[in-house]
Amino acid sequence: MSQYLIDVHAHVYPSSFPNTPIEEILLRAKAANVKSIVTVSETLEDAQSILGLKNETLSDSLRDMIEPCAGLHPVQPVGSMSLVNIDQANSILEFIQEKSTELVGIGEVGLDFTPHVLKNAIDSNPNLNLSMEELKNVQRQVLARHIALSLQLDLPLNVHSRSAGHHALDCLRDYGARKVVMHAFDGQLKYAKKGIEMGYFFSIPPSIIRSPQKQKLAAEIPLTKLLLETDSPALGPEKGVDNEPNSIVISASEISRIKQIPIEEVESSVRFCLLNISK
Repeated sequence: MSQYLIDVHAHVYPSSFPNTPIEEILLRAKAANVKSIVTVSETLEDAQSILGLKNETLSDSLRDMIEPCAGLHPVQPVGSMSLVNIDQANSILEFIQEKSTELVGIGEVGLDFTPHVLKNAIDSNPNLNLSMEELKNVQRQVLARHIALSLQLDLPLNVHSRSAGHHALDCLRDYGARKVVMHAFDGQLKYAKKGIEMGYFFSIPPSIIRSPQKQKLAAEIPLTKLLLETDSPALGPEKGVDNEPNSIVISASEISRIKQIPIEEVESSVRFCLLNISK
């Protein structure tokens, strides 16, 4: 019999699902045996929305499914998409300090060195007068401040590292990050192994069924360092189709297939890992 599941990284709030009531998404997740959804923000407004859902909007039977995080994504939806800046960081860090007792973690934070994202930031903001390397350093500064706050508050970090896997791991190491979930890691296995040596966890989304890179990670990373995520509404089993937390069973099932172990063993292990990382 399937055991309950925990989605350690999802964006379940109205701006992510403008055409679908959040209650419907949670009911489908509940029917799929999802007990908790670690709900991460990309902006301050997202973080406020998540706590609004938890504290005001949802019914008693559903609000406990939402486990709130707050953090600043390295790519911000300003105009045609921009990159994080120091002023934005000041605002979210103040929010995290104020609401720390209501949060289970800090995220989504990290680095995004995708070439077209960096180029777009420069092209869209000609007054920045920053090179690509200087833009990367701003991201590093913002991540470092999130790391410092995570250590001060003893909260786990939920980390984005697109096209920047080893850079993010280096930054986390250099600033002493302890409790870390590397979300949907797209880096090389040799760098993931360094993260494992530092005690970090790696969460696997349902897109694993169409990603040889994620399949290789799942095969090589010890089960005790794997967690399950959906990154809803992104990274679903079908590209371009909105993903929901109820699809997390696909992540568990694929890890079960790859490691040739019962799915119940996967489900038990990832719950144990999450309990450990939140201590």
